[in-house]
Amino acid sequence: MKRLQKFVERGAYGDGPGRTAYALDPAKLPEPNAGFEWRVVSDFRPGEAILADQRLKPLFQRALETGVALVSHD
Repeated sequence: MKRLQKFVERGAYGDGPGRTAYALDPAKLPEPNAGFEWRVVSDFRPGEAILADQRLKPLFQRALETGVALVSHD
């Protein structure tokens, strides 16, 4: 069974943050921005995150429907 995971873009020297992605399958992640790579957030707990911030609900829903949801940090 796959579970929702959180990924962040980071540069080789910890540069960032870049975008944040929520995905069921890491293969669905888009290419990272130039100079960045996707890193999994190992302590991410979807249930705890959504209880702490209800604004995540539409993002999680999109990730469940399409396989991935992205958040840009402009």
